[in-house]
Amino acid sequence: MPVLRDNRFLRVKLDMVGTCQLKCIMCHFAHPEFVPNKTTMGDELLERVAADLFPRAHDVVLSSSAEPLMAPDLPRALELCRKYEVPKFHFSTNGMSLTEKIIDKVIEVQMPILTISMDGGDKDTFERIRFPAKWERVTSRFDVINERKKALGSKFPNTSVTAVLMTSNIRTMPELVRFCGSKGVKFMNFVHMAVIGGMDMEKESLLNQPALCNSVMAEVKRVADENGIKIAAPIPLPEHNAEIDTADVPESDEGGGNALIPDQEMQPTVSVDEYLNHKNREFLLAVKQKKHHNRPCYFPWRYIHVNPDGTVFPCGSWWEHTSFGDFKTQTFEEIWTGPQFMELRRQLHRMNLRPTCANCAVSNMGRPDVKASFAQRAKFRARARAAMGQ
Repeated sequence: MPVLRDNRFLRVKLDMVGTCQLKCIMCHFAHPEFVPNKTTMGDELLERVAADLFPRAHDVVLSSSAEPLMAPDLPRALELCRKYEVPKFHFSTNGMSLTEKIIDKVIEVQMPILTISMDGGDKDTFERIRFPAKWERVTSRFDVINERKKALGSKFPNTSVTAVLMTSNIRTMPELVRFCGSKGVKFMNFVHMAVIGGMDMEKESLLNQPALCNSVMAEVKRVADENGIKIAAPIPLPEHNAEIDTADVPESDEGGGNALIPDQEMQPTVSVDEYLNHKNREFLLAVKQKKHHNRPCYFPWRYIHVNPDGTVFPCGSWWEHTSFGDFKTQTFEEIWTGPQFMELRRQLHRMNLRPTCANCAVSNMGRPDVKASFAQRAKFRARARAAMGQ
């Protein structure tokens, strides 16, 4: 097990369901081959996972890729975060099912922050991207949150908004910031879209519109500063001259570069060390800022992702889909020191990366000067199925 200098070293992400009522145009839930996952974690497994993980966690996120408000056990999960005195815990929601009842529960347990996903600064853009969500329903939730906080005399939760940056919504981002400022939003997080193969979304990637993206995001920062909103945003895109074919960004072994190291064919925007400091801050990993990093990724040392069935992934973008353990039959210690985690750490130390890491889809949220980080993630699923003879 890695050397631990404090008891709460983990960031935990927990999906209690595997479904969502929306089909956002850039999301795997909208993929034509997507098969709904009807698995629900259930109270017994939730209690077991919480007892083993929450005392070790400095941060618990009660959502990852699914919609947490569809989980029947979400109220209990909130209570368990408070029971185990998790310093920071929250969930991210599309807002459609955010009722006064669940807001009151959030206030009761004093959840520090609640995040609502919004990928457009106006009604038309928002509803086109986040189908079939309704602008009026989601935007009204900010008023309900503020009203319930006032009625119950609570300063929590602070509200946060996250947005995925695309060609068709980038120009609306300053207006989204203004809207959030009018609703008392404290934090905003902007990330690039990671292209999923088979969804015809390549045209939405901003990889070939770096000047537009960079100029709008500079305006976003200015407007955020005016409104007292703290933002997290990607490192500026390199304004390269050669057009990149976003219809099929090559994987690392096809000349796409290594997603954790600047691509030689693209102008580096920051050093590797600056990038890793940025990424660790963005993902709230318990790693201090450093002048030199001796590993290209810290997730397998500081993070654990638990699926509704109790199986474990080492990060939230593990498109290889190999399980690193199962809380139904194993303890945290058995999983954390098991062969899968140990081998992944060894690979990252030696930079002998498997395809999922070399083409890290999460990397484009922080390392946009590498083509491989914009790779089509469906390739990894296809490889995994082929490897298993399916």
